[in-house]
Amino acid sequence: MTSGRANRYRTSPTDLASVPGVESLLEELGLGTFVPGSVTSRTGRNDNWSGTTASGTKVFVKHLGDPARDEDARRRLGNTLAFEELVRHVETGPLHGPRCLGWSTENGLVVFELLASARSGAELADDGAFDEKHAYRVGQVIGTLHGLVPAGQVALDTSQSALPPVKELTALPLEAHRTASGAMLQLWSILQHDDGLADAIRRLRAQERTAVPCPIHCDFRLDQLLFADGLIHLLDLEELRLGDPARDIGAYIGEWLYRAVAKLPGQGTEGGTPSGTAPSAREVTTRGARELVRMRPLSEQFCAGYASTGRLLHEDLRVRSAGFAGWHLIDRVMARAGQSSVLGPVERAAIGIARTVLLSPQAATGTLGLED
Repeated sequence: MTSGRANRYRTSPTDLASVPGVESLLEELGLGTFVPGSVTSRTGRNDNWSGTTASGTKVFVKHLGDPARDEDARRRLGNTLAFEELVRHVETGPLHGPRCLGWSTENGLVVFELLASARSGAELADDGAFDEKHAYRVGQVIGTLHGLVPAGQVALDTSQSALPPVKELTALPLEAHRTASGAMLQLWSILQHDDGLADAIRRLRAQERTAVPCPIHCDFRLDQLLFADGLIHLLDLEELRLGDPARDIGAYIGEWLYRAVAKLPGQGTEGGTPSGTAPSAREVTTRGARELVRMRPLSEQFCAGYASTGRLLHEDLRVRSAGFAGWHLIDRVMARAGQSSVLGPVERAAIGIARTVLLSPQAATGTLGLED
């Protein structure tokens, strides 16, 4: 299986001159400016730069926006720095993040040590190298995060996440409709015209309010894990908040569920050789069952690692986690739909499976590896 590494970098870094403060912040931190020709930029929501500075230090600089003008940039920067404070004041065990070297609250910049030799969880999964031992350790990381008790000087975000959406299940704001891609409009049409699915999403949001809140990542994916030098580093804590732990557990399960769904469509086979034809319904079902069997130990070991930190996976948490796994499929479809003109077969298959899970999450906990 090929790695997703080729799509990890943008074709060229964002011009440093267009974001004031990057070079001056590096100088203030005693790191020196970037060595010309050493800078690359990774794909992602935020402008960023990786490279070597004049001092020989390898750094990763992230720009979260203009805090003076953008309330959301202010919030995400605050959450990022809250994590840095949190891990400084409590025992974090297996929970690590790349070392933060400094930041600028004025310019919305954060500088981290670059883990140049690290591999992300998504890369390991792409290469078929993410195994049950990795899953167990990731469960420990997330369980440790959920078990942290913030010290008095660390105030975590208590706002509600914008996702899953509720108001948009009735109607999209005019600007969102005007700027949406064709595939995104198709997705919203499906969500708004399927009363059962829309009600299940609303029900999940209502059930979330019954959870005992704890520190959660709230935007967890496999590519936000870096494996380096025997440690696992958790990335992108911009949505860190006090919330329902089922969000992170469900996101992990949902990552593997989406990967299973992605293998359903494709060419049919004749004697194990691609035939160039669409697979039959029976073949799709067989593939689906095979992929779910393959992913289940990765979910079970994650849950075992999570439980080893003293976090109780009680029945309500398992059911909500299954619901959030279903939502994660739709969230992944949204991410792809934003760049497409039409929903493809993988996206439509994901929506169908998400619907099944969201409507009956209690019936899916065993299949998803959330049971003992």
